[in-house]
Amino acid sequence: MNYGLSATIAILNSNIKTMNPKQPTAQAIAITNNKITKVGSNQEIEPFIGENTMVLNLEAKTVVPGFIDTHIHVADYGRCLMWLDLSAAKSIAELQQLIKQKTQQTPADRWIIGQGWNETRFKEQRMPTAADLDEAAPDNPVILYREAAMICAVNTKALTASSVNEQTAVPQGGVIDKTVDGKLVGIFRDTATSLIWQAVPEPTEGELLMATVGACQKIFQAGITSLHWLVISESELSIIQKLHSMGQLMFRVNVVVPEALLEKAAALKSNDSQVLRVGGSFIVVDGYLDSKEAALIEPYSDDPNNRGKLLLPKEALEASVKQALKFGVQPVIHAMGDRAVDLTLSVIEQTQSDVRFRIEQAAVLNPNLIERLKKQNLTVTIQPKVVSTEFTVWSAQERLGNRAKYLHPLKTLLDEGVVVAAGSDCPMEPLSALLGVQELVTRQSYPEQRLSVDEALKLYTLNAAYCSGEEWIKGSVEEGKLADLVVLSKDPSVVEPRKIKDIIVDFVVLNGRVMIPP
Repeated sequence: MNYGLSATIAILNSNIKTMNPKQPTAQAIAITNNKITKVGSNQEIEPFIGENTMVLNLEAKTVVPGFIDTHIHVADYGRCLMWLDLSAAKSIAELQQLIKQKTQQTPADRWIIGQGWNETRFKEQRMPTAADLDEAAPDNPVILYREAAMICAVNTKALTASSVNEQTAVPQGGVIDKTVDGKLVGIFRDTATSLIWQAVPEPTEGELLMATVGACQKIFQAGITSLHWLVISESELSIIQKLHSMGQLMFRVNVVVPEALLEKAAALKSNDSQVLRVGGSFIVVDGYLDSKEAALIEPYSDDPNNRGKLLLPKEALEASVKQALKFGVQPVIHAMGDRAVDLTLSVIEQTQSDVRFRIEQAAVLNPNLIERLKKQNLTVTIQPKVVSTEFTVWSAQERLGNRAKYLHPLKTLLDEGVVVAAGSDCPMEPLSALLGVQELVTRQSYPEQRLSVDEALKLYTLNAAYCSGEEWIKGSVEEGKLADLVVLSKDPSVVEPRKIKDIIVDFVVLNGRVMIPP
């Protein structure tokens, strides 16, 4: 019975994956204004249909809760959309042609930035050199990022602008490729990429604002109705506020800032905390595995004198956690190695708080750490594409030895009751929850850690909502929750697993409104 209240929207004849364990599947939904008022069969929804109800017959298409991405650098993604897309280049000659075309639109001495090349696709089966890029762009500094792993190719103009030469010191965790006689090749790896990047001028705030508008549109096209915006610089806070004022935030935003920006972030204004809120303080305990700076209990298997590095002693971590809790936001703690996770848990275990903790990555684990994780009110957040990259690009097996079986043991964590949520780490990795689902269900290394499609979807829906303490208003298709939904062209449970990423987002229902991605 609907007590005489007609629905605003009625969705019929659909395949609904609710993410609600009490009602895993359904056929139809009634939505009144911005809330879900009924979930059930066509017959159960029919009494909610009035003369002003928008009726959507989905003809068996799949409906899931709106995707929630727990880790996006939105402004950086906007920057990247201004860059040259090199993903289609199948040879160095094609790469050069794309650069030459870009030079025709770019004044001399202005930087050309690109991303997406991969030497394994090149006919030459090698990386581009400074000489290759000089031929294509003799008058512009050029920096081109590889599609996976932190590697960039640069030309001579970029080397000059960066004041980098054969005598430049290599930063810890980085590599500068050289010829046998010590000449620079033009390839920089891991932390060494920052030697070039530091010379690239920042876009103006106006340029970055417009680029971020484009990023927001791309994010919405991917079916993401909520996201955690990882802020890097203070200027992004102004951009967030302007986007909100312009009505260009096309999704719900949970802002996560470095500790140094907590006070400034508190000035962000929104009439609705369900649309925009400051939700987290990012705290970094150690580095990354690919640069061997993740803090390990035992040394790296291929580097017996290196256990990585803790970036915060316990006292400093305690102070940072205390500061986050003072502002009433979630401590979002990056801890990748087992030594860093151990330190993080020791602080969480002695802290009394109603705020839910979050450990970002928690990559290298062991049975003791898993047992401790399950006892805490926390979420482990991961990026599925990064998980596969650790094995395929970084050679986790060689660098961790037997510990590799406890590198992102996601199925074990879920089975033990640890809540795991997922994000993309866009633009460092591709923006797509469906690609993330595919990565989780087709995992090649330690396939016993593969997830089912529904388990993987849960990482982007209910678990992601739980991560930010919002599972009571979103993350599943349930009566009383916000009407944030994604309509997919196909059911990810029945397509060939390696084609999940190709499923199309037909349209989105956000806050009870049908919205067609631009």
